[in-house]
Amino acid sequence: MATDPVCFMIVDEDTAQFRSTYRDTEYYFCCNYCKKQFDENPKRYSRLANDMTVDLGSGC
Repeated sequence: MATDPVCFMIVDEDTAQFRSTYRDTEYYFCCNYCKKQFDENPKRYSRLANDMTVDLGSGC
């Protein structure tokens, strides 16, 4: 699973319809709007994505 770097939604890499590559890293998006936002400013959103970690195994 990946995190959309624009809206932070969890996205399945295997079924994601929207993708972009920036600096040899592939990013996955929940919709075309998020992909367009990323493509307009990839440096900003790639930094956010690198700063995030998601642990789906832990509870509240």
